[in-house]
Formats: sequence, structure tokens, C-alpha cells
Amino acid sequence: MNPKKKNYIPNLSKLMSDCEINYHRLMRLLPEIDEQEEWCFGVDADSEQLRQVSIHVVERSKYTTTVAVVQESLLEDWVPKPTLTVRLYHDAQMAEVLSFQRNRYIRQNYHYPNEKMFQPDEKAQLNAFLGEWLEFCLRSGRALVRV
Repeated sequence: MNPKKKNYIPNLSKLMSDCEINYHRLMRLLPEIDEQEEWCFGVDADSEQLRQVSIHVVERSKYTTTVAVVQESLLEDWVPKPTLTVRLYHDAQMAEVLSFQRNRYIRQNYHYPNEKMFQPDEKAQLNAFLGEWLEFCLRSGRALVRV
């Protein structure tokens, strides 16, 4: 007997809350976002190979800024470095994950299973992950000067 499948319904209030909190986390990490192009943070990680997070501006427009958040790694030959592309909506004070690694245009929900094996709530998971990552940077990060 095959029980009827329920379609995933996004929790929009949780998603909007995560996007608002992530915007404010990013503003704390990037106080001079209108003037600066790149930031680099040292983080207290358990591994010597994963000790730096960099954020750089990809695109600016009147009401938005798009940034790439990258975990720098000495293991790039073995493990691709985690990269999130995030759009900051300054008028709405929200930050939304647009892409992860090379997966562009993450949708709000997916039927499962799907070709890329995205979870039904992939976008919500990525925004939650961004929040955890930014909180980690705020708690244990320190600014680094790039040479």
C-alpha cells in the first residue's frame, strides 16, 4: 500500500525570519559594505586546513548587494571549498542564499527525488546553514588583513 505523498510547503515566516537575521549578521560582519569590496576572517576551527572565511562583493545595485561567502581551504585539491552566493536586499533588510557551490538558482522547493537530489526544503536549509556559518564567524572570527 502506497500512502499518499504530501507536497512540501515552505514555512515562509521561518524563511523570512532567517533572511532578516542573516542580513543583520552580515551587516555586523561587513559594516563598511558600501565602500569595501572584500573581507577576510580567521576562524578558530578544529582543523589547520580550514581557518579562513572570505566574503567579497560580486555585484552592487541601488537596492541590493550580492556577495560570495567562501570557506578558504588548503584542501582544495581534495575538497571543493564551500561557497555561497548571497543577495542582500537593503530596502527589505533581508539576505537570501542564491546559490551553493555551482548550483545556481536554488528554488524554494523541489519534488523529491529529483535529478540533483536536492531536498524538498533545500533553500530553507541553505539559509539556515548561512545563519550558522555567520554566527560562527561572529563568535569566533577575527579580521585578517589580506596582503
